[in-house]
Amino acid sequence: MKSDPFIIINPNANSGRLGKNLDKILKTTKEYIGDFQYKLTEKGRHEVEIAEKAIEEGYKTLVAMGGDGTATNMGDVVVNHPEITLGLVSAGSMCDWHRTHSIPYRLKESLEIFVEGHTEKFPAIMCSGDKTYYAFDMTDGGFTAKAAAAAFTEMKWMKIGVIKYNYLAFKYVLKFPNVPAVLTIDDHDPIEIKELTNAFAAFGDDIAGFHVLPGNPYISRKNKDLGIVLAHSMKGLRRISMLMRAIPGNHVGMKGVWFSRGRKMTVESQGIPIPGEVEGEPYNEEGLKVEIERVDDAINLIVPKEREYKLEYDESIYHESFEESFHKRKYEKLKED
Repeated sequence: MKSDPFIIINPNANSGRLGKNLDKILKTTKEYIGDFQYKLTEKGRHEVEIAEKAIEEGYKTLVAMGGDGTATNMGDVVVNHPEITLGLVSAGSMCDWHRTHSIPYRLKESLEIFVEGHTEKFPAIMCSGDKTYYAFDMTDGGFTAKAAAAAFTEMKWMKIGVIKYNYLAFKYVLKFPNVPAVLTIDDHDPIEIKELTNAFAAFGDDIAGFHVLPGNPYISRKNKDLGIVLAHSMKGLRRISMLMRAIPGNHVGMKGVWFSRGRKMTVESQGIPIPGEVEGEPYNEEGLKVEIERVDDAINLIVPKEREYKLEYDESIYHESFEESFHKRKYEKLKED
C-alpha cells in the first residue's frame, strides 16, 4: 500500500493555463502536501486508465487536479473501489462539482482542505444509455448534451472551454428539435411529454455558469434524492429567454419549466435519440432510452468540515404537478437572515 497521494493532472484544464503554469503549481502543491506522485493526461478519458493503474499499484488516495471532467472521469473508477479516497483540487474552467461541496476555486485553499483530510461519503448518479457513466454533480439531456457532444468535433481551434461550450449551447438551443418522450420518475405514473426540450438531474445547482436548480444541494442532501428540471414545449426565442434567465436562476416559475424530485428517472424518446452527457462526456447519442439513478454512499470524498448550503426558494417549487408547468407561476425568493 502506498501512503503518498497520487495526483492526476489535466494540463489542458482552464483553457491550458494549468499546463503552462505546471512547474509553479507543482511547487506549491509540494509545499502543502509533501511528497506525491503524479501523471499528466494525454487524451480523452485518460484519467480512467491512469487511475486504474494507480490503484493496482497500491495507492489509496487519488487527487484530481483539473476541472469537472477530470474529477468525474476519475470518479468513474473510484466508485468501484470503496477503499479509495478522492481529493479535488480546483484547477479547471468551471469546477461545478467542487463548488457543490464548498471547495474554493483557488489552488492554495483547495490544497488546505485536502491536507485537513476530512472525508465523507457522497452519492453518485448512474447514467445509462449507449454507455454507462457516473455523474457526481449533474447530468443533462437535450440541446445542452448535443452541444457537449459537438464540442469534440466542432470549433477545435477554440481553446477557451467555457466560451466554446456556451457558444455551442446557444447554437443548438435553436437547432435541436423538441422530442416526444415518456418520462417516469421512481414508481410514479409515466408522463407523456409531447415536446421535450431539455432535462437535468443533479445533486448540485450550477452547470457551466447557469443556475439551473436553485437550492438543490441543500434539498438533495436532506432528502437523499435528485433535483430534476425539464424544459418542454419551447421553441425559438423562448429557448433563448430561458437560457438567459437561467444564468441567475430566474427561470423558476417560467412557463414550460418543471421542477421535480426523485431517485430514478427514465426518459424514453418516441422520436429521435435524446443525447445525454456527463461533464462534456456523452453517454447517449443513438439510444432512445436513458436511465438516471441515484446511488447512495458511492464515493469517499475529501471536503471541508464546515459547509453551508443556500436554500433560495421554498422546497415547494420541486413538488408542483407537471400540468402546472404549462402556466407561468410566481415564486418569491426566501429572504436571507
